[in-house]
Amino acid sequence: MEFASGITDVVLGRLASYAAQEICLAWGAHLELKKLNNTLLAIKAVLHDAEKKQMQSSSIIHWLGNLKDICNDVEDVLDELEFQKIRQVFIDEQRSVKGKVHQFFSRWNPIVFNFKMGHKIKEIRERLVEIDDEKTTFSLVQIAAPSEEYRVPQRVHDNIRETDSLPEVYVVGRDEDKKQIITHLLNGIDSRNENVSVISIFGLGGLGKTTLAKMVYNESVVEDRFKLRMWICVSEYFDNKRLVREITSAATKSKCEETTLDLMKTGLQDILRGKQFLLVLDDVWDTIPLGVTTQKWRELKALLNVGACGSKIMVTTRNESVASLVHPVHLHSLEGLSHEDSTALFRKNAFNEGEEQQYPHLMKIGEDIMKNCAGVPLALATLGSLLYTKRERFQWLQVRDDESMSGENNIMAALKLSYNALPPHLKPCFAFCSLYPKDYDFHSQEIVALWMAQGFLKSTRENEDFDELGLDYIRQFCSKSLFQPELDRKTEMQFKIHDLVHDLAIAVAEIDCSTVNKRPSSAFSKVRHMSISGKDLSREDARVPEFILLQLKKLRTILYIDSERGFANQYILRTCISRFKYMRALDIRGSTLEELPSSIGNLIHLRYLNLDENTKIKRLPTSICKLLFLQFLSLENCVALEELPKGIGNLINLRFLNINTRQMSFPTGLFRRLTLLQTLIIGNCRNVKSLGGEIEYLTNLRHLWIGKCENLESLPPNMRNLNALHTFSIHDCKKLELMRSGEGIKGLILFTILTSDLEALPDWLQESADTLQSMTIAKCDKLAALPEWLQNLTFLEQLMIWKCPKLSALPQGMHCLTALRELYIVRCPALRKRCKRETGEDWSKIKHVPKIHLDDSDDEGANDIDDQYVSSTLLWYGSWPHQVV
Repeated sequence: MEFASGITDVVLGRLASYAAQEICLAWGAHLELKKLNNTLLAIKAVLHDAEKKQMQSSSIIHWLGNLKDICNDVEDVLDELEFQKIRQVFIDEQRSVKGKVHQFFSRWNPIVFNFKMGHKIKEIRERLVEIDDEKTTFSLVQIAAPSEEYRVPQRVHDNIRETDSLPEVYVVGRDEDKKQIITHLLNGIDSRNENVSVISIFGLGGLGKTTLAKMVYNESVVEDRFKLRMWICVSEYFDNKRLVREITSAATKSKCEETTLDLMKTGLQDILRGKQFLLVLDDVWDTIPLGVTTQKWRELKALLNVGACGSKIMVTTRNESVASLVHPVHLHSLEGLSHEDSTALFRKNAFNEGEEQQYPHLMKIGEDIMKNCAGVPLALATLGSLLYTKRERFQWLQVRDDESMSGENNIMAALKLSYNALPPHLKPCFAFCSLYPKDYDFHSQEIVALWMAQGFLKSTRENEDFDELGLDYIRQFCSKSLFQPELDRKTEMQFKIHDLVHDLAIAVAEIDCSTVNKRPSSAFSKVRHMSISGKDLSREDARVPEFILLQLKKLRTILYIDSERGFANQYILRTCISRFKYMRALDIRGSTLEELPSSIGNLIHLRYLNLDENTKIKRLPTSICKLLFLQFLSLENCVALEELPKGIGNLINLRFLNINTRQMSFPTGLFRRLTLLQTLIIGNCRNVKSLGGEIEYLTNLRHLWIGKCENLESLPPNMRNLNALHTFSIHDCKKLELMRSGEGIKGLILFTILTSDLEALPDWLQESADTLQSMTIAKCDKLAALPEWLQNLTFLEQLMIWKCPKLSALPQGMHCLTALRELYIVRCPALRKRCKRETGEDWSKIKHVPKIHLDDSDDEGANDIDDQYVSSTLLWYGSWPHQVV
C-alpha cells in the first residue's frame, strides 16, 4: 500500500512557509516553485480517493509511489535552498568579524548554484506535470479528507499513567493456562531423568503466548522457586553463539564480552552449574536457514543441562513443529478466548468503563465483529481500540462489513484496518519501525529523533517541543494497540511491537524501507531508508550490500543496528557518504573505525548522526561542523575521543547532544549558539572540571544528564537561567559539590542522583517543590538521612531509594506526600526493616502509598532480582543502563 498524502502535506506546507518564500526570492526560482505548488495542489484534491482505490488497482499504487518519490525530491531541493541561506548568514557574520570568510564556507559560487537549482526545480516540475496528467486515467474524484486528531486522545493518559514505570497490561481469560503451566514448572520430576526439562507454549500469532509467559515468569511462586531467571527473545534467528552470549548476559546482568564459542560455553556452564534456573526462549522459529534445527537444539540443551535438578526451559512458538522439536515434558496449546472473555477485552478497548450500556445497538454490531476475531486478543484489542472514538452506527458497520474481514487471515485484516485508519502523519512513523528487527526494544528518544530527522513530526504550533510531540505519537500508537508500552517515565518511553504488527509494518513500508536481506522485489531505486543488522551480516552468504551502492541514489537513512560486530569497512562507509548525498540519518554505532571520513561534511541534509560505542575513534573531522541541519549528535562511550572540533558550536540546529572527550574544558563557543538544544548528555568527560559559563545560553534545555565526570567539581553559577530544564540526572561524579553549587535550579520534574558521596540532599531541590514528580536516590553510601523538608514535595509521585545502606529512617512528614503513588526501597537493609509492611516502625508513614516495592530478603539471589527490576525501572534514554547496577 502507498500513502502519499502525508508527504504531500509536508511539501505544500514548506512551499507555503515564509522561509520558503524568502529563499525562492533570493535565488530567482520563485516562478518555477509557484507552478510546482499549484500542480501539487491539483493532485492533492484527488489524493484521498486514490488512496482508497489503490487496493483495486496496482496502477494507482505505482502512481502514488511516483508521487511520493517526487515529493521527496522537492523536499531535498528546499533543503538545499535553505542550507545556502543559513550558510550565507555564517559567511556574512564571519566577514564582519574577521574581514574574511572561514574555510568551512568559502567554496561556493552563488551564480553556478542558482543555475543548477533552477534546472533541478524545472526537471522536478515537469515530472510532476506527468503525474498530474496521468491521474485523469484513474477517474479519480475530489473527496474531502477526514479530519485528523493531531494530539493524543485523553484516553491514552487515562490508561497508561505517565509516571508509571511499568504500565500494567489488561489480561483476561488466561488464569487457567497460567495455573497449568506453573504446576508443570514447579514439578521438579522429569521421567527422562534430566536436570533441565522443557515446557512449550504454542498457538497462533496474537493469542498472547508472550503475555502468558510473562505472567508466569513474574508470578511470586515462580520467583521464589527459581532464583536465577533469564528471558531471551529468539525470533527467527536461532544461533547458538548468539544465544550463549545473551543467556550469559541475562544471567550475570552485565554484557558478555565476545570471545571464542568454547570459552563462552565454559563461562556459561560455570554460571549455571548446580543452580536451579528458569530460562524463557520467546518466539522460536524453524525457518530455514536461520531457525532452530534438531542439531542446534541438542547442542544448546546439552550445554544447559549442568543446571540443578528441576531447572526449566520455557519455549514459546507459533509452530507446533518447534513445540515438539524441543521434546517438552508439557506441550501447552493456547486457544482463543471464550466469548465471555472476548467480550470483556473488546469492551475494555472500545468503551470507557460502563459506557457500553449506553450503546446496546453498537454492542450488537460488535458481536459480529468479535466473531471475526476468533478469540484472538490482539485482533480484539486492535479493533476495539479502532472503534474507541466512534459512536455512530455506520462507523461500526464499516468495520464489520469491510471486505478484508471476510478472508482467512482476519488477524492481519484487523491490523490493516487499524493502520488504514491512522491519520496521514502517523503512517510514515509506523512504516519506519519496519527497519528494526523483531523484538527490538524501542526507546522514545532514539526513534523520535529519527522521525524528526525525516520530517515525520507534524507541528501544529510555534515553538513545538518535538520530544513531547513524538511521545504523543507513541502514545497514540499504544492507544491503538499497535505499540506495546514497556516503560513510561513521563518524559521517555520504552516499547515493543508485536511480531504480527511488525509484519504489517514491513508490508506497508515495502517501497520506502528495506533491510539488507528483505528488499522490495521492484522499484528498489525508490528505497529511502535502509537498515543493516548483525543478524543480516552473520550469514555466510550475506555481504555488505554492494547492490545498495549500484542501485540506490536517494537513500536518506542508513541504520546499523543490533550488531554483534562493529561496522569496520572504511571503504564502504566512504563510498556511502560520497554516493548518498541526500542522507538525513546515519547510525554506525559500535563501529571499529579509527576515523570518520572528512567527506561527511558534504552531507548537508544530515540531521541524525549516531557514533555511539565507537571506542577507537580519536578525532572527528573539522568538516563535521558544516552540518548545519544536524539535530542529533551522539558520541556516547567514544572513550578514545581526544577532543571535540573547535567549530562544533556552529551546529545551530542541534536538539540532542551526547558528548564525551578527554579535554579539560569544552571548546570556547560550544554552547553559545546551541539555543535550540533540548537534551544534553555529558558522559565520560573524566578531565573536565567545569561546564563553563556558556551553559546559560541553553534556554531551551529540558534534559541534562552528567555522568562519569570524575573531576567535575561544581555546577555553573548561572544554572538559574535554564528555565526550561525539567529532567536533571547526575551519575558517578564524586567530586561534584552539590551543596554549594546548583543554586537557582527550579521547575524540575525528574531528579536522579546515582553513585555519589553526597551526605545530604541539596537544599535547592526545594525550589522544585511544586513541580517535582519523580526522584531517584541510588548508590549514595554516605547518605545518612533524608531531609525533613521532603514533606514539602507535595507533587512527588514516585520515589526510588536504592543501595543507600546508611539510611535508617524516613522523615516524620512522609505522610504529607499525598500524591506519592510509587515507593521503591531496595538494598537499604535498615530502612527496609523500619518500612516492613504492617509491623515496621515507619510503616504508618507510607501505608497510604498505593504501590510499594520492598526487597524482603537478605538472600543474594533475591537481591539480584531486585537489582534487575530497579535498573530496568531506572532506564531513561538508554544511556548508562549497564552501568547502573
